Amino acid sequence: MIRELLARLVSSELGLRLKAHCTSVADGEEALLRHKPDLAIIDWMLPDGRGFDLIRRTGPKLSRTRWLVISSTEQGHVVREAVSLGAHGFVMKRSDLATLRTAIKTVVSGEKYYCPDSSRLLVDKLVDESHTVGVNLTAREREVLRGFARGENPKALAHRLSLTPKTVQNHLTTLKEKLNLHEPAELVRYAIKHGYIEAP
Repeated sequence: MIRELLARLVSSELGLRLKAHCTSVADGEEALLRHKPDLAIIDWMLPDGRGFDLIRRTGPKLSRTRWLVISSTEQGHVVREAVSLGAHGFVMKRSDLATLRTAIKTVVSGEKYYCPDSSRLLVDKLVDESHTVGVNLTAREREVLRGFARGENPKALAHRLSLTPKTVQNHLTTLKEKLNLHEPAELVRYAIKHGYIEAP
């Protein structure tokens, strides 16, 4: 329904030429590379993955394409990731149509547009990051934290990451010390808050 409404808005109300509208990352990637559009409106979450995967995979090949992300997930790390991937705009799904029209027109014209709610989330996220700037996790520590927070036990984590269970335990101990978090539930909450995993 949202996809069809967006299609009507783009083609009928805004007078833009609609090249394709897709329901999955796989179809979207194929359409993007085939049509090379001036504007791509990407939903953050799709049935077979994240819309961000489309930007990551096709963005380097589509230098002229401008990216507008829409999302119902109101978490700062989502907006932060959109910025880091080079998205030119971000609109929350609960925004009104006027906001979406403004976003499309602004992004198509070559400027950037982040709706008020996404801007607020981004600022809050950046402030939060500034408070934890001293915490510098290695890539392996982040992998272990992500897996642990998803519910993998040390043995399963070790197998997936090609490590020994003792090495995984050592990483968990280091994480607890670096983050000053000593209960398993605290590590999970930290992982959710900082975008390592999604809240259940």
